[in-house]
Amino acid sequence: MDVDATRWTMAFLWGGLLGFCYFGGLWLTLKKILEKRWPQRWLGVSLLVRLTVALTGFWAAVRTDAGAFFFTVGGFFLVRIVLTRMIESKSGGRHHAAHS
Repeated sequence: MDVDATRWTMAFLWGGLLGFCYFGGLWLTLKKILEKRWPQRWLGVSLLVRLTVALTGFWAAVRTDAGAFFFTVGGFFLVRIVLTRMIESKSGGRHHAAHS
């Protein structure tokens, strides 16, 4: 079995970038929502943009190969965990039960 570590590393980094775009965009949306005139529209547009970026990125990873896809998903969710902990530590909040 030929293991292409470079491809999988790039897939993991790609997943991290997708995760940063998705979850960072969510954080930014929630931070700015109270300033907006139509918060429902802001949430809807944010969701559509974030989903479009994430799903397009995952589609590109699937087209590479299955192994790359799984590394992409791993990078995506690792960024979720890291961003959640960073934001909670800055706000002094408790950790979510999923992180205990």
